[in-house]
Amino acid sequence: MKIDMCMLEEFGVCLPKGVCAVATDRGIAKALLPKRWRNSHKGNYGRAAIVAGSVEYTGAAYLSAAACLRSGAGYTVLFTPSDILPWYALKVPEILLKQTNEGGRYAFNEDTMAQLLSYDSIAYGMGMGASREVFKGAEYLLTHYEGKLILDADGLNSLAQFAGEGLETLFKNSKCDVIVTPHGKEFSRLTRLRVDEVLKNGAEIAMRFAKACEVNVLLKNALSLITDGERLALNLTGNSGQAKGGSGDVLSGVLAGLCAGGLTALEGGILGAYLVGKAAELAAVDFTEYSLTASELIAYLPRAFLFVTENANKDGGEQ
Repeated sequence: MKIDMCMLEEFGVCLPKGVCAVATDRGIAKALLPKRWRNSHKGNYGRAAIVAGSVEYTGAAYLSAAACLRSGAGYTVLFTPSDILPWYALKVPEILLKQTNEGGRYAFNEDTMAQLLSYDSIAYGMGMGASREVFKGAEYLLTHYEGKLILDADGLNSLAQFAGEGLETLFKNSKCDVIVTPHGKEFSRLTRLRVDEVLKNGAEIAMRFAKACEVNVLLKNALSLITDGERLALNLTGNSGQAKGGSGDVLSGVLAGLCAGGLTALEGGILGAYLVGKAAELAAVDFTEYSLTASELIAYLPRAFLFVTENANKDGGEQ
């Protein structure tokens, strides 16, 4: 989609000099959708793991796993601490449940983490609470995992708090395809920059961080930025109804589902941001932006997929 510079100014986005950005439209979204075949089985569409939740933030695990299930993964498996694991039984019967550890908050267990290494995608950090234990889990995945890794929320906060000066090296030495999905405050912790600076120069800072750390960045805002340090995609879909707790958990689950289905982390970030924003737009017609909740985002994801698959024109060109 052609970028309207006036629109960028309205969103407070300033593009770095010489950088060409692409705004995702439904033609691009349709081209990115993982292909599905009539003659197929669940193994064809990948295995996604959601590592999330704690007694303080039980909803994050549910929202991420339910969104992943709605996004095409053949298997969706929720890993969460034992004290809250029973709460999800039959809540969404299609989701498999596994225990990370005893208790109500995540504690690092190498045997459990080793089970994750065979999954096609992993979303890690939602509602876990920032801690050294959560950092150790993120560090283990960055060191050993070779699939698509989505790091969000307390996975990022724990890295920012405990990785110190070794953060860039930890990312650069990772064996997996990583995308970090911070909002402005979380990104300020990762970059050690003020929030207002991140919001003002988000495109430049995100591209610089992605290039230095050799990761992908999805910087969430009214206009989200997705970059691998060289390419920059802008997401224009969405509305203020997403400015509520749980929306980020939904996005991480969608990314896990799309990446399990075969997309790279960058592609998953571009398509996932578009679909969740479109779901918000469609849901707001019925619920308004005031009353929209993260649960409605999940409920309207099928309509967002339908919007892309049924209405994308051959040339793109429409949002």
